[in-house]
Amino acid sequence: MTTQHRIDFASITRPRTPNTFLLAPEGLCKQAKIDKIAPVYPVRAAKLRQEFLGIAIAQPRVSHTLSDDAGLYDDFVVRSFLLRFPDLIAVTFLDLKGGKSTLGLYSRSVYGRSDLGVNRARALSWLALVDNVIKPQAD
Repeated sequence: MTTQHRIDFASITRPRTPNTFLLAPEGLCKQAKIDKIAPVYPVRAAKLRQEFLGIAIAQPRVSHTLSDDAGLYDDFVVRSFLLRFPDLIAVTFLDLKGGKSTLGLYSRSVYGRSDLGVNRARALSWLALVDNVIKPQAD
């Protein structure tokens, strides 16, 4: 398996294969097209991270492989049910003005060309669970 390393969201370059999903606020990723703009939450980034971690770690087949409390950054490995293929997920939490926050999330498959939308579906599912705990701000 590829060694997991901390992702610099500003310099992410995505593969041509359709097996990744990138959620971020506008302007965070300078070299990659994002798939979905990240919501803004009415809490500080540390609180958003705390809630996100509780949700992510509770999911099946998830390993929390890197935790940076000071940098508000986390990496996860999620293994597929049948074949145990790893997907890598990097998440960064960002403070905004006025006590608000947002996040960047990059989910990608290690093996294969297509993931049949699994990375996108997982990321949006986790985000929906966060949204049930902390309501994002309306646009």
